[in-house]
This record gives sequence, C-alpha cells and structure tokens, in this order.
Amino acid sequence: MKGRDDLHVLVRRVQNGDSGAFDELYTHIFTPIYRYVYFRVKRKEDAEDIAQTVFLRAYQSLPRFEDKGVSPLAYFYSIARNAVIDHWRKKREILFGDMGDGVFDIPDSSGSERRILEKMWADEIIREGLGVLTSLEAEALTLKFMHDLPNQEIAFLLGKTEEAVRQLQSRGIRKMRENTRFDS
Repeated sequence: MKGRDDLHVLVRRVQNGDSGAFDELYTHIFTPIYRYVYFRVKRKEDAEDIAQTVFLRAYQSLPRFEDKGVSPLAYFYSIARNAVIDHWRKKREILFGDMGDGVFDIPDSSGSERRILEKMWADEIIREGLGVLTSLEAEALTLKFMHDLPNQEIAFLLGKTEEAVRQLQSRGIRKMRENTRFDS
C-alpha cells in the first residue's frame, strides 16, 4: 500500500477532478477496507457489497474531505465502520459475535516476507484472544495490530480520545494475556 503522504496526494488529485486518481486510491485501499469489513460481517457477499458502498460514499464525500491530521485511510475506515453498523442495524444482528476465521485467509501482499509473517503472528494472537474482549477493546486492537493505524486515527474513528484508546488497548492486551495461550 502507498504511504500516508501518497494517499493525501491522491485525495488532493481527486478533489481537483482527476478521475484516475480515485482508481489509484481504490487500488491501494481496497484490500485493507475489504478485510476490515469482512472481519465484521463474516459473509463474502455482504463484505463485497459493503466495500462497494464504502467506496461510493467516499467518492461522493471526498470533495469535502479536509486533512485535519488524519490520514485518508482513517477516513475510509470511518466510512467502512459506519457502513458495517448500518448493515447490522438493517439486519438487527449483534455487531460482534463469532467472527470466524475467514478474514485471516485473505492474502496480504503489502510487504516483505518477514513483515507478512509478523502480521500473520499478530493476527493469530488477536484472533485467539478476541473472544474475551469487549467490542471496543477488540476494535481498538484490531485497528492497531491488523490494520496498522496509529492511535490518533483510531481515536478519530472510534470517537474517543487517544488516552481512551490507549486504555482500551492496554485492558484488551491484559485480558488476552490472562485468557489465551499466548501469555508472555
């Protein structure tokens, strides 16, 4: 995936009317957004529909996007989070439940072999321990370790302060250590 600065450049190009820039943005952001959505809805068809909704909403709202210290990726995650919430409201189902294993089978070609292995190990730890976490703790840790977002962007996405996000993460990690086979 492109760096955060590259994503800002693409957003500015979209805002200046460059339709090809949105295609590039889509190419670079689709996989993390799809993984995020799939992780929450568990069905490929729903994830595909919601991901397309995310990009449609982003396309419509990017002209109004203002860079206030938050990356465009966090902006897309925010749209994705709201789309998932809308999906579950329509279905009247619980947002977090049995999250399944399928999300971990989606290929991630974003880095070196070592980086991919480290990410797979982090994914395994998170998957193992998610069952003991509250939905906010699970989301804060997932965004941090599976989607590599900084706490500032997680705070923006969850509507929390950075301190609250750090507390959620700390509590979540402590619970996972106490309740999983991956204690250190």
